[in-house]
Amino acid sequence: MNIAAEKKAIIKRVDEVHDISLIKAIKNLLDFGLSNQISNTDAALEKAIEEGIRQADNGEVRPHKEVWAEIRNRYKA
Repeated sequence: MNIAAEKKAIIKRVDEVHDISLIKAIKNLLDFGLSNQISNTDAALEKAIEEGIRQADNGEVRPHKEVWAEIRNRYKA
């Protein structure tokens, strides 16, 4: 089952719940999962940025024009 189908199934089941404490528990679980997902994304982005800065500081860079020239040569039709 793909993620869209899984989401649809969860939404259907949540619609059937009539217990406020269960709804609050589900909401808390989602809030925790989403905040954790965002934190992991932010951490990965921050790590990638720091690595790019380290590479630039060490002179491990190539000029923009050189990179684009290579891409154009590689993928020209």
